Formats: sequence, C-alpha cells, structure tokens
Amino acid sequence: MVKVISLIALATVIAVTVICKPEWLAENAFLVGFANHEVLALMAVILTVTLASVANIHMTLNRIVARRFNNNVKLKTAAADVKGELKDNAWYIFWGFTLTIAVLLVKGLNAEDTLIVAISNGIVVWTLFLFILCMHDIYKVVFGIADLEMAVGSDDDDSSNLQS
Repeated sequence: MVKVISLIALATVIAVTVICKPEWLAENAFLVGFANHEVLALMAVILTVTLASVANIHMTLNRIVARRFNNNVKLKTAAADVKGELKDNAWYIFWGFTLTIAVLLVKGLNAEDTLIVAISNGIVVWTLFLFILCMHDIYKVVFGIADLEMAVGSDDDDSSNLQS
C-alpha cells in the first residue's frame, strides 16, 4: 500500500509541476542529460538483474515449499502469494522499461515542445521511482528468504550431520 501511495504522490507532484512550471522538468540540466539513452541503459541493467533475481527467488521458494511445507496449506498459500507479488513487480519493471522506450521516442520527435519534454521527463522520473520501489520489494523478499532458510534449516545441514 505504501508503494501505491508513494507512486500516486509522486505522480501528483509531477503533474502539478508540468502544469505550473513545465520548464522545471523540460530545462533541468540533469534531466536533459539523463532522460535519454542513459536512463535506458540504467533501466536495462535493472531489468536484467531483477528478472534474474526473481527467477532465483522463485526456484528457492519452490525448494523451500517442497522440502519443508508439504503438509501446511497455509504456508504454501503464503509462498504462492509471495511469488505472485514477485511476478507483479517483475512485470511492472518490464512494462516500465517498455513505457520509457515509447516516451523517449515521442520526446525525441517533439524535442522543441517544452510541454511534451516536461511530460516525458516526468514520466521517466516516475518510472525510475517505480523501479526503485519494485526492487525494494524484491530484495525484502530475498532477505526474508535468507532468514526463513536459517529458521527452518537446510537439507545440507541435515545430510552433513548424517555423514558424521
């Protein structure tokens, strides 16, 4: 819920800025140099790393569920909910990347129009904020899984005890 409220708040600030002072977004020296191929490179790295992380998290959750939660429907449902949230975050990042490409293409075609440049830069900033919030959610799950594995133990520890 915090993520949604934060995204709405930022969208409101950006919309008000575009309406009242579009030059703040259109002529901002940092955004002029960043809201182009540079932001696409950053987002491509984020997309790649995040999708790989989500795949690893899914496999780890599947392993934990198969080894430890076989008879516990409540825990299996909780794991499925976590995997659903992870998928949602991965799709948000994918579609955010796609949106950024489209926005930058439109911006490039209308580089002389201050309002379109301001809107484009605002969308890029908002999308980057979305990426940050999605990565935060995903890495909270990573640390939670590490804690969960420590709490329930691992099969590697069990097998090493048997060999001793």
